This record gives sequence, structure tokens and C-alpha cells, in this order.
Amino acid sequence: MIRLKALVTKILLLLVLQLVLFGGGANAQQKSEVENVKATLDDFHAAQSMLDGRKMDELWAHDAYVMYIGPRDKTITVGWEAVKKKWDATLNFWTELKVTTSDAPHLRVNGGVAWADGIANVVGTPKNGPPVNGPTFESIVLEKRGDHWLIVSDSTFRMPQ
Repeated sequence: MIRLKALVTKILLLLVLQLVLFGGGANAQQKSEVENVKATLDDFHAAQSMLDGRKMDELWAHDAYVMYIGPRDKTITVGWEAVKKKWDATLNFWTELKVTTSDAPHLRVNGGVAWADGIANVVGTPKNGPPVNGPTFESIVLEKRGDHWLIVSDSTFRMPQ
């Protein structure tokens, strides 16, 4: 009986050890992916603030199903070529722009897809018109491609005043 208890105890300890060593790996990997998505979102806001179309190109999937809705849009832009054209026009609209997050994104990663919703502050000077300063809601969907997270959908709306 004592040998059986010792054997059961050893088996249980091995199972616990396995869960700690290997079971926690999925959680650590999930946390790492969340950090990678956050880094992509930070790069996205930086590209906007730098008015950098080339960097924006690197952050988006170049597929026919990508979508974009900007805060001044009345339609949905679909397809990489149309989204690229829209972003080029959007970045060209500004002489100066700063986009910062005021509310950390509420982020979910599920396998190779992630989505983030948050509030971004937009402060900028358009080439024509008065300066802009206000919060927006943003919702961004990303897909993992290899080691990179790429944006496949971005919807940004002015926050009601």
C-alpha cells in the first residue's frame, strides 16, 4: 500500500510538473502574441503620425478582402489597391498629425486572428481647414502571416461630442 501511494504521488508530481512546464507555454505564447499585436498597433499609429505611406504598406495585408473606414468616410473601402489609395490620400490630407491611444486597446488574439478596439486621440493640421483635435473609436482586425501581424480591417469613427 505504501508503494502504491508513493507511485501515485510521483505520478501526480510528474503531471503537475508537466502542466507547469508545458501547459504554461501556451499561456506564455498567447501573451507573446498579444505583445506582438500591440507592437503592430503602435507601429500603425506611428506610421500615421509620421505620415509614412511606405510604413503603412508594410503593416497591411495586400489582399482583395482588406477593408478600411476612416472617420470622414461615408463608404467602406475594400481591397488592397483601394485601401492603399485611400491611405495615400488620407496621409496627404495632413501637414501634421499625431495619433496616440488614450485607452489601451481591448485586445483579443485567437489563433491567427486578433482584434483590438480602443480610443485614439487625433491632433493634426490639415493642408486646408482648421486644426483637428479629438478622440476617435477604432476597431482593427489583424491576421498573422508568418511571424508578422498584418492589418486586414480598420474602422475609425469620430467620438460623438
